[in-house]
Amino acid sequence: MRSRIALTVLPPFLLLEDSYTDVQSITALLKRIGMVNAVRVIGSVAEAQRYLTDCPPSRLPVIVFIGAQVRGMHGLELLAWMRQQSEPIAGVAAIALIDHADAPEELQAAQLGVASIAKPVEMRALIAAMKGLGLAERARIDVATLTVQVELWPAGTQLDR
Repeated sequence: MRSRIALTVLPPFLLLEDSYTDVQSITALLKRIGMVNAVRVIGSVAEAQRYLTDCPPSRLPVIVFIGAQVRGMHGLELLAWMRQQSEPIAGVAAIALIDHADAPEELQAAQLGVASIAKPVEMRALIAAMKGLGLAERARIDVATLTVQVELWPAGTQLDR
């Protein structure tokens, strides 16, 4: 079933990451490619679980970007937990951010059914992974700055043009 959303509240991204450098580079990259969804940064799996559990369904993140190691726990633990929850948490899109040479993490992400991107995150890889999620999107040109602004919405959302 497709849902129509009153386009007053753009759903955020959730970034599970505890490295200041990675947080800064990923949020800057999202801004550089024109994403206007807010980025909520959380540094531990337990905090992310609380956030997702307490979040009203209409405010759940459109994508969860999952860093590999966060505060002593593997970030993919959050993804495994999400997939065990009922809808809508189980259906939230996710992308794993994997350390460059960590093949076991990449395999685990694939087994959990999500795309993975090597860190440091590159623009083309990030765009390809986000496009691969099949999310609803709306793009427009900001006439003042001549930059493209892109909104991402959950899959199945019908956007009024």
